[in-house]
Amino acid sequence: MKRLCIYVTYDFENIVDDYIGHILYELRKVTDCLIVVCNYSYIAQGIENIQPYADKIYYRENKGFDAGAYKEVLCQRLGWDWVCSFDELLLVNDSFYGFFYPIEDLFQIIENTDADYWGITRAPQGIFSDGYRYDTHIQSYFLTFRTKILNSNCFKEFWETLEYPKTLYDAVLKFEIGCNKYFKQHGFKETSLTDQFCPNCLFDNNQIPYMNYSLELIRDLKIPILKRRSLYFSNKGFENALSALKYINDANFFDTTLVTKHLFRISQIKLAQGMIDLIKLNSFYHKHSKIYFYGAGVYGQNLAKYFCYKGWTFAGYVVTKDEKSIENCKAFSEVELNSDDGIIIAVSNKEICLEILEIVQKCCSDNQILYPNY
Repeated sequence: MKRLCIYVTYDFENIVDDYIGHILYELRKVTDCLIVVCNYSYIAQGIENIQPYADKIYYRENKGFDAGAYKEVLCQRLGWDWVCSFDELLLVNDSFYGFFYPIEDLFQIIENTDADYWGITRAPQGIFSDGYRYDTHIQSYFLTFRTKILNSNCFKEFWETLEYPKTLYDAVLKFEIGCNKYFKQHGFKETSLTDQFCPNCLFDNNQIPYMNYSLELIRDLKIPILKRRSLYFSNKGFENALSALKYINDANFFDTTLVTKHLFRISQIKLAQGMIDLIKLNSFYHKHSKIYFYGAGVYGQNLAKYFCYKGWTFAGYVVTKDEKSIENCKAFSEVELNSDDGIIIAVSNKEICLEILEIVQKCCSDNQILYPNY
């Protein structure tokens, strides 16, 4: 079996993290040619995580995100005759950590199916906030196309006619949902590891399995990856993802410092909007006698779960108006703050965060306040 893999990475600081080196090391075991596409002009740090594994490195602007990178490399850089000389094509991006189980097992599981293309997880049908309804589909962070579809005219046609997505939402519509819809219409069959491991598993509409059920996917279904976004404080399934990380660490089959090193680094980047700098958070916690969270929604509750994970304590939630239904929650006006107490603004919306910041600054010094990057 002759396989070609195109791996796409993008980073605000042009850094290739160690977790990517581990993924490429694993991908090299199952591919004959590994091409890495950096959606930036040069690598500032971490070239050693690519060079030992990549046959070729391409640099380009982040036009069209991962979909744009695949399109450009397939249609302009490699040539279809050469691409079609392979039996299978893997399209993989840098949005996950892994692999936690032998990567060879993934291909053995799929080998005896009649699927023309496959991925790791399947998304259930759902509806976006703008009213757009989508069907169940294979998620695009890891896709493998087999010989029949790879050599078809419609495969080439999809990529040649794909417009470069302008937003992430556009990329989901045109690439992830779009390619599934297009290939199904042309009679091709798809499957996923979740289909194979648990054919009767039913996820609720609009739920993204890897965002809500990380632990169950990894522990029970042996899904070999953890999505990066599942460990953001804004994710409703954050506690589950944190439990998955603990499970992986306790089972001792993956170096979880690859995950934490990356999370700590990107949390410091100002462009990583909505993230709290985890290094500053550690320092902030140890500098203050009591810590309050301003915000008792998903973000605040997930921050509390992170504190529990770290073995830390916090004094309670505060909100602008008293919220009796939330335990350990007071109106900000009722809280007596000392000069050695701290307030963490725990909301993911930039406008709301800035409104709260204005309120808190009236009675607190800057060194008493910590808030997400905006």
